[in-house]
Amino acid sequence: MQPYAASDNLYQRDALFLDVRRESLFLAAHHPRAVNIPLEELADRIHELPPPYETLLLFDMDPLRAEQAAAILHDRDRLVEVIAPDNVRWNDEAMVSGASTARLWRPHGLLHELIAAMQAEWGDVKGRIALDIACGAGRDAVFLAEQGLHVTAWDILPDAVTRCTDLARRTGVRLAASVRDVTIAGAIPPGAFDAVCCFNFLHRPLMPALAEAVRPGGFVCYETFVDPQRERFGKPARPERVLRPGELASFFNSWRVIVSREGLVSPRRIAASLIAQRPVT
Repeated sequence: MQPYAASDNLYQRDALFLDVRRESLFLAAHHPRAVNIPLEELADRIHELPPPYETLLLFDMDPLRAEQAAAILHDRDRLVEVIAPDNVRWNDEAMVSGASTARLWRPHGLLHELIAAMQAEWGDVKGRIALDIACGAGRDAVFLAEQGLHVTAWDILPDAVTRCTDLARRTGVRLAASVRDVTIAGAIPPGAFDAVCCFNFLHRPLMPALAEAVRPGGFVCYETFVDPQRERFGKPARPERVLRPGELASFFNSWRVIVSREGLVSPRRIAASLIAQRPVT
C-alpha cells in the first residue's frame, strides 16, 4: 500500500499535483493547481511530467486507481506521494471546474536565456523561425511556439514526433514536426533559421551544417553531455556522445558568445551549455 502524502505537503507553493481521474470528473471539479492525466493515458504521457527527481502528489478518489497510477510511476523511477481521498486540507481547497491552466512539464532552462537574447537583439520575437533538432517529446519545441516563434521540430524516431505533435495540440500551439535524419548530408537547409536549438544530442560531423543553418545575426542554443558525465553517472553509453571540456564553444569560436558554461545542470546530468550569435558579416 502506497503511504499517503503528508498534509503539510499540500500547502507547499511548488507542490506538483497530478490528478489521474477520468477527464469528465476532473473537468467537473479539481484542485486549482492540479493537472489531469487520466490513469488510462498515464503510461503514454510520461513525457508531460516534471523531471524524475521531483515528487508528484497524486490524486484519485478511487484508492485502487491511485495505487495503479503510483505503480506505473514507480516503475519509471518517479517519486510519488498519494493524496488520501479524505484529506481535509485537499478537500478544503476552493475547487475549480473546466480545463486546467497548470502544467507539470517544462522546457530546458537554457531556452529562457535564448528568448531573452533574441528579445535583446530584435525586440518582439513573434514570427521568427526556429529549428529544434532531436526534439524528443517536444517540450522545447512547444515552449518556443508559445513564445510566438514558427517552429520546425525534427527527430529520427516516429514515436517522438507523434508525442511532440500531441503535446503541441494539447497546449494549443502550432508547429511543424516531422521525422528526419539530420546526419544525412544536406538534411539541414543553410541560412533558413533565426535560431537553431539542440539538446542532449551530439554528432560532431553535423556541427558545420548546424552552424550554416543559422541566418547571419541569428542564434544557436546547444546543450548536451560533457565529461566527466560518463565517469560519474555511466551514461550515455557511447563515449562519442559526450563532449570534451571546452569543445562545444570551439565549434562556434568566431561567433559572439552570450552563454558558455559547463557543470551540473540536474542531479545526474553534467552538460555544456551554449548560446551564441552568428556574425552578420
